[in-house]
Amino acid sequence: TIWITDNPCGHGIYVEPASAEAVMKKAVCVAAVVLFSGCSALGPDYSAPDLNAPARFVGGGPSEGVRDASVVPWWHGFDDPALNQLVSIGLSQNLDIQAALERIVAARENTRRFGVAQQIDGNTSLDARRSRASTGTATDTTNLNVDAFYVFDIFGEYRRSAEQSLADLEAAQFDAGTVKLAYLAELVSSYVLVRYYQAAARITQDTIASRRNTLETARQRAEAQEGTQLEVAQARSLLATAEASLPILTAQARVNTFRIATLLNMPTGVLAQKLDQARAIPRPRMAMASGVPADLLRNRPDIRASERRLASATAAIGVSEAQLYPSLRLAGSVTAGDIDTWSFGPTLSIPMFDRTSRSAARNIALSDARQAEIAYRNTFITGIEEVQASLTLTDARQSQVTAYQQATSSADRVLNLARRSYEAGVVTIDDVLDAERTRLSNRLDLALAQSEHAQAWVQLQVSVGKGWAYSISGGEALETY
Repeated sequence: TIWITDNPCGHGIYVEPASAEAVMKKAVCVAAVVLFSGCSALGPDYSAPDLNAPARFVGGGPSEGVRDASVVPWWHGFDDPALNQLVSIGLSQNLDIQAALERIVAARENTRRFGVAQQIDGNTSLDARRSRASTGTATDTTNLNVDAFYVFDIFGEYRRSAEQSLADLEAAQFDAGTVKLAYLAELVSSYVLVRYYQAAARITQDTIASRRNTLETARQRAEAQEGTQLEVAQARSLLATAEASLPILTAQARVNTFRIATLLNMPTGVLAQKLDQARAIPRPRMAMASGVPADLLRNRPDIRASERRLASATAAIGVSEAQLYPSLRLAGSVTAGDIDTWSFGPTLSIPMFDRTSRSAARNIALSDARQAEIAYRNTFITGIEEVQASLTLTDARQSQVTAYQQATSSADRVLNLARRSYEAGVVTIDDVLDAERTRLSNRLDLALAQSEHAQAWVQLQVSVGKGWAYSISGGEALETY
């Protein structure tokens, strides 16, 4: 006597065989009843969990939703044609993006392996041979054999596996969006750093010129017996300090140029010629619109990919549960040739002796789904954190830029007054040198603040999920350097 318990379709299977043949006949009948009873696929039907998104971002103030963030070319907010062109080139040539797109191709092909493709199989073979008996008689034999089978999806194993592969494909598509965002963030940040180090080098060159003037003034005063050689030595020392810092600034600009060349998958030499044309540090000219936290669920590709992985893990539960129950396979075989034969009939497989292993696989699938949900929730709250941090830093950096602009303007006036006073013999050279140090420090601090403000703004755009679905087709033409 065989009992199959926990039948999800509500059908108790009871077989009391008198022979092996009776077992098969009754089992097939029972499976047919199950097949045509309208049993739905096992496992939970997926629905995205409610993440209880807050009404607004802390530090963001009241804001409306941002619905089309994924197609917003936010880098245009810098109003820098050179940067726009670099982004477009990279979107078509970046190797990380190309690899991510290939993963989409692989995932798309993988969907063809599941669902109905799993239920149908078969092969054809042709056997042609010549043999010779001990009597010396030669015999030619030719046989064509065709085998085919169809597995009935009684408990939805193949429907769930198709759902799983489709969710994996969608996750791969969103992963490509995440790769694009990472590319955009690194490229624009590297470009900002190139312009920052170029600005710092120009500031240092201006300072070197200023300190040479101070040194020349000190020499003239010493020759006229109005100053001392100590003042000359002090001016020369400060000049040498400025000259020593210039090479590393130039080198850092070139290092970031190398990084951009790698991101664009293009030769460094031709790119360096383009970037060596000095430009100001990019300044964002677009509003800081961050939307509301719920926008991240549709705008952030990493969050959407995480949600699709949860859907895939949920479908996997149904696959593993279906494998706990009987399967019905209909197979046929035809052989044509010297001997014509055929066979046709059903096969019922009942998992019995490996049920413990199959139950463990189902429990693992349940745990995987719970882990996927935890990962989904964590990705979402991490996204909220990133947006709030970027909002706070962008606002603070803007305030810092304003303060340093005022400080730099004041330092310029102090240096001019100190130099005129020194030339008139009212103050010592120490006052001039101190004013030059302060002016250099303030100008470098202003350039750094402008760079950090631009990079904080970049991180805000990326954390909101802007630009990853932007297409360069029909956009600005690409220039070949």
